Amino acid sequence: MSRYLEYSEGKPGAPAHCIREPPTRFGFVSFSGPEQVFRDYLVGANYKGASWVCCGGRFATGQLWPNLISTFVLTLGPGIVYFHFLLPRVLPPGELWSSFLGATQSVLGIVIIVTFLLAALTNPGIIPRKETIGKDLELDIRGQPRSRFLRISNITLKQKFCATCNIFRPPRSKHCSFCDNCVLRFDHHCTWLGNCVGLYNYRYFVVLIYSAFFFLIECLYVVGCVMGQKVVEANGQDYDTGEMIITIFEEPKYLLFFIYCLVLMLAVLLLSIYHTVISFQNLTTNEHVKNYYREGYNPFDKGGSKNCFQIYCKPEWVLPDGEDQIEVAYQPFDASYQDGLSFDELLLALC
Repeated sequence: MSRYLEYSEGKPGAPAHCIREPPTRFGFVSFSGPEQVFRDYLVGANYKGASWVCCGGRFATGQLWPNLISTFVLTLGPGIVYFHFLLPRVLPPGELWSSFLGATQSVLGIVIIVTFLLAALTNPGIIPRKETIGKDLELDIRGQPRSRFLRISNITLKQKFCATCNIFRPPRSKHCSFCDNCVLRFDHHCTWLGNCVGLYNYRYFVVLIYSAFFFLIECLYVVGCVMGQKVVEANGQDYDTGEMIITIFEEPKYLLFFIYCLVLMLAVLLLSIYHTVISFQNLTTNEHVKNYYREGYNPFDKGGSKNCFQIYCKPEWVLPDGEDQIEVAYQPFDASYQDGLSFDELLLALC
């Protein structure tokens, strides 16, 4: 069973359960498939969410059309134009793979397509639902199970019950309203990919935005060189600024393509910086935006190097040090209690 799910199976009041052995590595889920407990739920009529799931739970996506397909077309189309008409103009004939620029652009282009498809189509970490509410759970006045509390790294976190999936959400999980699934280590729902970004596909997403940034930097250089060639062809080597501007605007397609690349480059640059920062802090986008750890007590933050090692090399670990102690109660353990409310939810709770 996934180590994340073990945090949901703990019984309130039971002695703290320390697990020293590392969790089972899940590798690349898009190839090996999820663990059996996930696969049993994701196959056939057992699955109740809104995502499209296939191949034993290896692949899942929320919105194929228009989100994923339109993004793919709007990305692939300009890419084909670039490789067919623009890049060859700055390379010696037949040297696409033998030149540094051509080789790096080709490799980065392949990486972008592969990681885009993996991020968009890989099961992000859909958590199995239960048919009914467990009979041994304590209920509140509404007839819903009471929230529980977990103590992780001596910090108390609120563990909420999902009324849709009939489960206590594992740490860092969230129910996505777009895909109608609870997702392990939920980061965010990406509209452009039409899928959630979670435990199983977060690494693909990060590689996608990093590689896209470097690819677009070189694209800007190539388009700039092509526009420079056009200016020289029209005006000779001794052109002035006015002649350069007139020539560029006479063929606006190059300028528009330059602006298109520039906008995309700035977007992925901001994304790359943002995800680098939250990776060093071991935060998800959901946790950062909602300010889950308002007092600064993040039980998953063990230092930048350990955090990045866990996220990108050992994502099956719940904690960067790999040792889990599962302790569950219906009352907060101490004053370090973090309720996991966003700022807006906190204001509503206080009103």
